[in-house]
Formats: sequence, structure tokens, C-alpha cells
Amino acid sequence: MKIKNFSEFQQILRAMTYFVDDFCRNNGINYTVIDGTLLGAVRGSDIIPWDGDVDIALTHTEFEKLKKAFESYNGRYCLSYFPDHFYKKGKYYGLIHARIIDKKATNPMLCIDVFTIDFLGDDYQKALRTVEEYKRFDREAEKSISFHLPPIRKNKPFMVNCRNLIIAVLYPCFWLLSKMLTPKFKKNYSQFIKDKISFDESSKFYTIEPYFGRFGVEENDILKNGYIDLPFSTFKVMAVANYETYLKKTYGNYMQLPPPEKRVPYPSEKELTNGKIEMDDELNYLLNCIKGEKDI
Repeated sequence: MKIKNFSEFQQILRAMTYFVDDFCRNNGINYTVIDGTLLGAVRGSDIIPWDGDVDIALTHTEFEKLKKAFESYNGRYCLSYFPDHFYKKGKYYGLIHARIIDKKATNPMLCIDVFTIDFLGDDYQKALRTVEEYKRFDREAEKSISFHLPPIRKNKPFMVNCRNLIIAVLYPCFWLLSKMLTPKFKKNYSQFIKDKISFDESSKFYTIEPYFGRFGVEENDILKNGYIDLPFSTFKVMAVANYETYLKKTYGNYMQLPPPEKRVPYPSEKELTNGKIEMDDELNYLLNCIKGEKDI
């Protein structure tokens, strides 16, 4: 079936969120909603009305547990993680993070973004260098593992569209080059995670999504008070109890709404609702769960 509108897209996204929360709880995995999903939970106990994705984060220890749990799960969802992302029809699934993907949906944007909470040790200067190296890997990923055909859109600057047009014309050559660069990139990135990212939650410094530039090196207080439950639609999601400190560092006055012209889906509603999704017993069950009707 085709997703009819943005409201229906968000309802299916809520069902995916319910699945992820239930899956994590049943497998003893702690996570926290972050970014716009956390904002939505705090401001209105739901997805932000114009938000088109759901973001969660886990420590590396919990992420390893999530990977193992998905190995024994055989349903409609799969965990795709960097640098071995699942690719489909030329679409790419992100850079240095993971995604929980609906295998029965043709639109790759119908997913849950999964990030890691990266502990950086006790040396501030070393932590800064690690974050800069993280960013370098992000830039290199665009040339190798995550290289994709950039879209040409009306709302993009003229010069950006010109660049994207040139890439489109030369895409076969660039694609071949990216495939050649990928093996070395994977090896270097895996070594970077092993050598530079600490699994020690008592580290003095930490970061989340450093490659996006919103969050650098911060003193480690993210897990100071553990995890709590926050209402989210008709169910609950996990969040770090110290979420206020995280939101202030990320957004400043996080309770202030953006101006009306900014309250629009990104990507566009058309892009988010593009494609088809297969209904099955599992998805019907999840949709009924978030309506409070578990028996189907």
C-alpha cells in the first residue's frame, strides 16, 4: 500500500518506535531518545507535528547488546550499522551511525536513526583531537562507503544544483572510485573506534553526533542520574534522566518553538511519503498497540 499522507507516515513511525522500545526493554537494553524526538517527548509527549524521523542513542556497550539481539530476531525490521550499511536501489542509509530499517517499505526514510554515546577518556586535548578525527571520517565517508547520487531540487542554491548535475553526469566514475576506497576506509574506521573511543562510562568527557557540528566535547554527565521513562503518544520511551542538560547544550532554550516557516517536514512531505509499505501481522499488531488494541 502507498502511504497516503504525512499523518499516516508519522503513525507508522510511532509503531516503529513502539517496536524499538519494546524490543530494547525485552532484551535489557538501555537507550535514550535524542534530538527532535526528545524535544517532542518533553514538549508534547509525542513526535513533533512536523518531524519526519526518530532518533535514539546508546552507549557502545548497549549498542553491542542491540546488535546481538537483532541477530536472533527474524521480523520485518533490521539493524544496519556503519560502516556496513545496507544499500538498496542506490539509496544510502547514513554516515557514522546506524539505522533500524523496515525491510517491507520501499522508502529508506521510514527508519529509526541510531547514534552512539561516545566516551572520550579524561584528557581534554586528546578528546578534542578524537572529535576532529571523527569529523574527518565523516567527510571521507561521503567519498567511499556513503557515496550516493545527490538530488537536484528547486529549493537548492543554483551552484549546488550545478555541482550535483556534474556529479550525476560523472556518477559511474565516482561510484567506481568510491568502491575502491571503501575497503581501506572500513579498516581505518574500525581501528579508530577500537583505539580512540572508550567504552568506559566513567570517562570525564563524551560526545554525541560530533560530525554534525552541534555537539563537541562535553563533560560527561549524560548518564549522571540513569534513565527514566517519558510519555510518548500512547506509550513510553526511555530517556536519560539528565536530558535537560543535554537539550540546553544542543538547542539552548529548547522549549521555544521555531518560527512558523520552519515548522515543516524535512525532508519534504512528498519525499517522506513517497513509496510503498507492505502491511503484515507484525505491523498491524504494532499499530493496534499504539491505539491500545493489542488483540487483532
